Amino acid sequence: MISELEISDTDARQTEVLSDDAGTEQETEDSTVSPPAAQGNETFNPAQIRVSNKLYSLDSLLARIEEDEIQLQPDFQREAGIWSDGAKSRLIESLLVRIPLPAFYLDATDENRWRVIDGLQRLTTLKEFILDKSLTLRDLEITHEFNGKKYDDLPRTFQRRIRETQLTVVQIEAGTPQEAVFAIFRRINTGGLPLSSQEIRHALFQGKATLLLEELAKCNEFQTATSQSIRKSRMADREFVLRALAFMMTSYTTYQAEDLDGFLNRQLRIINAAAEAENEVLKQRFKRAIVHAHALFGKLAFRKIMPWDKGLNPVNRALFEVWVVTLDRLSEGQVSRLIEQKEYLEYGWKELMLDEEFYKSISQSTGNVRSVRKRFECVEKLVDDVLAGRIQIEEVNE
Repeated sequence: MISELEISDTDARQTEVLSDDAGTEQETEDSTVSPPAAQGNETFNPAQIRVSNKLYSLDSLLARIEEDEIQLQPDFQREAGIWSDGAKSRLIESLLVRIPLPAFYLDATDENRWRVIDGLQRLTTLKEFILDKSLTLRDLEITHEFNGKKYDDLPRTFQRRIRETQLTVVQIEAGTPQEAVFAIFRRINTGGLPLSSQEIRHALFQGKATLLLEELAKCNEFQTATSQSIRKSRMADREFVLRALAFMMTSYTTYQAEDLDGFLNRQLRIINAAAEAENEVLKQRFKRAIVHAHALFGKLAFRKIMPWDKGLNPVNRALFEVWVVTLDRLSEGQVSRLIEQKEYLEYGWKELMLDEEFYKSISQSTGNVRSVRKRFECVEKLVDDVLAGRIQIEEVNE
């Protein structure tokens, strides 16, 4: 059994903390503590990685941007709008005085449309100044005479100097496996606030899957069941949805991955390849399950419930995943029976939360096989016990 003192000690060790997504519990994941390579879980041959170092004139990169052949999409590159105009202006000033810029990292596995791994803010700034002509220089530290000027106001000599600047580009070439590209995104992205795994997935698996996650994260059923407490700024909402869908599609009994990221990536590929009708069925199953979860638990759905709690705990990813999947597999009659027996379900749920091994399975390393199987088996047993009338409520004398 787990005690209040033990919970406090667990919190002190930071096995679980609140993320910057209000109302969302951040779990310590093996796959988020270190990149997959550090865990020895690569599913690709390193010899297949094709990376080259090239020099491009700024003019040639701008031509690609104009033709939409370099993907500048803030939807998955969060840092695209975080620089102030002063910071942007000083980047332009570096070009004006011939200070070399750091290397850019681009995913060129699709030869017709490159994706930015590192350097999005710099490319966006160059686009704003040279192509959009929307940036006015300010707070310059060396070329003060250009403060207040836009690109068209610069002398032709400086315009040419900017456009002829040679930029170093580290380029991932066609033929590199998607798993390797994901690992490179994880290791190389160096923005002020590095991309989360879900943001990287969104960049790499564009198509039916990303559209489905977006739709379900925005739907009324999801917003109601989670009390609108999961922010979308870091795509935490879409990761919640994906984790549930993944285990709806692939039973936890066959789950073998120690690398949760790799498992989720594979599910996105499956959704992208599936027929529209299959994905529509998956969508309706998801909505049905979260509606049932809200009917059973109300605002406490997907949250830890401890006897000493005085407030509302954050929404927990592992609990969201296990309850959505468990309820999805029940018939309408079984769900109705659970709702009739809500008192017994709540009692058994509070008892289960005091089980130390179960608590760990929803709090730390939630992607490893042992944790996944533990929480699913425990919740399934709880539901079975309620449906079979095996839960007995013990009266507690005050």
